Amino acid sequence: MAAASTLALARRATGEIQIPAKSVVLTFDDAVKSHRTFVAPLLKDLNFRATFFVTHLWMDDLDNFMTWSEIAEIHGLGFEIGNHAWTHGDFSTPRGASHLAGELALTENELEKVGVPRPVSFAYCGNNFGPEAFRVLRDAGYRFARRGLPPEAEYGKLQVGAAFDPRKHHPLLIPSTGDAYPNWTFEHFERVLAEAREGQAVILQFHGVPDRAHPWVHTPPESFERYMAYLKKHAFRVLALRDLRPFVDLTHPPRDPMEQTRYPLPQHAKLPLPVEVEATRADLPYWIADMRAHHYTGAEATLVCGEPKPEVENVPASEPTTREGRALVVRPYPGGRHPRIGFLDGAIDPMRGTKASIFLPWDPASYVVVDLPEAIFTNLGLLFLAHTHVPTIWNDRNIMIENADWRRLPNGGLASHWVLPNGVAFGASIEPREQLVEMELSLENASARPLTSIRAQICVLLKSASGFNTQTNDNKVLRKPIAGVRDGDRMILTSWQNCGRVWANAPVPCFHSDPMLPDCAPGQIVRVRGRLWFHEGPDMGGEPEVP
Repeated sequence: MAAASTLALARRATGEIQIPAKSVVLTFDDAVKSHRTFVAPLLKDLNFRATFFVTHLWMDDLDNFMTWSEIAEIHGLGFEIGNHAWTHGDFSTPRGASHLAGELALTENELEKVGVPRPVSFAYCGNNFGPEAFRVLRDAGYRFARRGLPPEAEYGKLQVGAAFDPRKHHPLLIPSTGDAYPNWTFEHFERVLAEAREGQAVILQFHGVPDRAHPWVHTPPESFERYMAYLKKHAFRVLALRDLRPFVDLTHPPRDPMEQTRYPLPQHAKLPLPVEVEATRADLPYWIADMRAHHYTGAEATLVCGEPKPEVENVPASEPTTREGRALVVRPYPGGRHPRIGFLDGAIDPMRGTKASIFLPWDPASYVVVDLPEAIFTNLGLLFLAHTHVPTIWNDRNIMIENADWRRLPNGGLASHWVLPNGVAFGASIEPREQLVEMELSLENASARPLTSIRAQICVLLKSASGFNTQTNDNKVLRKPIAGVRDGDRMILTSWQNCGRVWANAPVPCFHSDPMLPDCAPGQIVRVRGRLWFHEGPDMGGEPEVP
């Protein structure tokens, strides 16, 4: 008996159990209000299971779309909540897919706030998919992802798509067998259900029932009731997407040609690449030299250069301007490789344009990364964040901020300039000196609203600073306005004018001296200055001082 149970568990784990005949998966996209008011109660009464894929995009329309609390109510009824990305974007291109990890995390974080567990299922937005998005989902730990009828069936035609066969289809590329549109007929519904044979499941895709905001994907409630009554009468097994787990070998999924397929095909021959990748390729000799200085591996260089990776071995490296005298070496951080050791889920998709590497004077292979700025808070809310974690005011408006690289200066320094959608601009500069760097952060208010309570987070990351990168705060120096880290008789320290807070984060590890900026009326520019410096020798004794 025990041996039989072990065999059953093994078959369950490897997906050897056949999907029973008459298995149907119900999925609902876009967080439409009728999912809570009509669909979920009806399915609950029928004892059916289903997956509801949610997005933030239309949540401002409270009449037609759900709030997070209403989504939590559907979870409370026993249904699966899946991720449909924050902005419901097109992730079929490399550039689009470069935002997917952050959009998954934003949605996950809001669901967590209302008690909904982290989703394991995803629905490709607009049914568009590509190899890059597939890899993001895989790396993020998603188990199931549903696409549409295409390319097996033509979009917009009343056709039957492929049923999901776990022996043929990768669980992150599950096809829709039926995609409900207003032109659906009951006869077509029956043809779709005829695919629910042993070993495969019919995947049904619905939107709103009704869908007043998006009438092109509307399903009339009376038609939906008839569909569900038919499923009940004929004893179909009605499942959520996650219920396919016993039938799928997640460890050794089948080779699916869709893994390398892109739908839809690009309208132009050139695919839009991630912004950082395009900038790298536009100045490849410089970035090759920069990556070499940061000791990047080939795999890490591929993350910076994108796929397919250029023949970087054949590109001569272009060294930056020689530094003056004994000034410290400052370089733009190349990106690709995460600058943190831990708490990575608190910094998804870090942008390289705020991150500068300052190399240690006693160890040219080691460096700290200054994130200038990591974040800017104002009376308007979180105005800027150099990665994805908590929503900014732009995330709330479904706007994604793209990277802007540093401008390299003749003296070996760096300068940046960012313009936000409301006209507010900020800039930073880093100027190397002997044993220290001078830094400045400025903010220009070209908007119509005054900015008050302006607070910046400026992070010094220690991952690549040998001897200083232990994940502890025991080696930190936190004496406002100075923050730093110690390794024997060596110290790395920073200080900013008008410092509001000094603190450190052990898992990252990093330390902060975070300044407050003056209030900024429309048309004004405000600025604040800081320093980062190195100390080597006997203990300074007493309080460290700004040089």
